[in-house]
Amino acid sequence: MNPEFYSKVAEKFGGYSSGARRTTVHPEEDPEVLFDRITAELADPAARLLDVGCADGRNLLAIAPSFGHAHGVDLSPEMLDSAARSLAEAGLDHVEFSLRDASATGFPDGAFDVITSRRGPLFAEEFHRVLRPGGSLVHLGIGEQDVRALKEVFGRGQLYRRWEGDPVSHEERGRLERAGFTVLREQAVPFQEYFHSAAELTRFLEAVPIFEDFDQDRDRALFDRYVEAASEERGILLDRHWFVLHARRGDR
Repeated sequence: MNPEFYSKVAEKFGGYSSGARRTTVHPEEDPEVLFDRITAELADPAARLLDVGCADGRNLLAIAPSFGHAHGVDLSPEMLDSAARSLAEAGLDHVEFSLRDASATGFPDGAFDVITSRRGPLFAEEFHRVLRPGGSLVHLGIGEQDVRALKEVFGRGQLYRRWEGDPVSHEERGRLERAGFTVLREQAVPFQEYFHSAAELTRFLEAVPIFEDFDQDRDRALFDRYVEAASEERGILLDRHWFVLHARRGDR
């Protein structure tokens, strides 16, 4: 994760979301809803939750009332500033945010009961260390087929050509198992997003790390080529591919 990229996003949009207008279609289920449902099933008034890559904190603040303590960490100071403003408005005194590297958090061993990472990093060894034995990890990740058609037109991008190898979810599962986790659930969740206009798609691409170097002027020819090919009655199509992993820490 590039904190400088997310800081620019926070400065431009005031938080994690660009607000780009689109219609989302879930042939199976919404991966965000699945992620939230698994996390909610793990909630307990005495449980301690760590949210890794918390960004502007809005998702953590939504689930935090179900936990006894919640701590969000991120590497972007600007995102954490946005999270602090939202926390002040929410008035939750059992939630805190801090600037920390998720690969080496500095928390004590076994400090948390649940770790969540929503499209954030997955550091299996560190997460195993800071979870108590029997604690759970819930991870929402980006699959290798995500916006493949767009990246093929641009000839670059996040996980570019990764679709030629094993599924990302299998690779992440292997890392978790080697670190001492038992994976309880691995589920790929494809869905479609239809952006209402080229301007809305541009706004979206400026706020996500599909192309961290996206420039609407320099990339105009490639962008227009994709828009022409992907335009349908419902809008400009992006085929999405995310996955959810739910794992439990065992003892080694």
